[in-house]
Amino acid sequence: MLAATHAAIVAKRIPMAITIFHNPGWARAARWIWLGLIVLQPVWLAILPPPAGPGNGWLAALATVPLLLPLGGVWRGSLRALTWAGYLAMLYLVVGVMEAWANPPQRSPALLQVVLVAAFVGSALGASRRGSLAPGLKR
Repeated sequence: MLAATHAAIVAKRIPMAITIFHNPGWARAARWIWLGLIVLQPVWLAILPPPAGPGNGWLAALATVPLLLPLGGVWRGSLRALTWAGYLAMLYLVVGVMEAWANPPQRSPALLQVVLVAAFVGSALGASRRGSLAPGLKR
């Protein structure tokens, strides 16, 4: 009973016009970009031959495991998971810029990583912005 009363009070104070949904199209884009980042790590660090990649399986596993942690939430489009994945992606941005700058043979995969991180952060930001209003509401 108390919870229903509290919900009624809150509903009266908060106008319905601010009830919004996040933008699911951007969340879908973030999902696929995140999978691209996960696939890039073992390809770059373990499969590419040594001039373009170090060819080290342990390094590939070490770089891939942190990307798997927020995968469930990113796949569901959770705004909290997208936010934390964006923070984690910044580490990969730093590594990508550093490798592109300092290691010319690895410049292509490093720049691909930078582009994927920037696209992920942009799509996570787009997913967190206002989508459509709740059905039947006006702006």
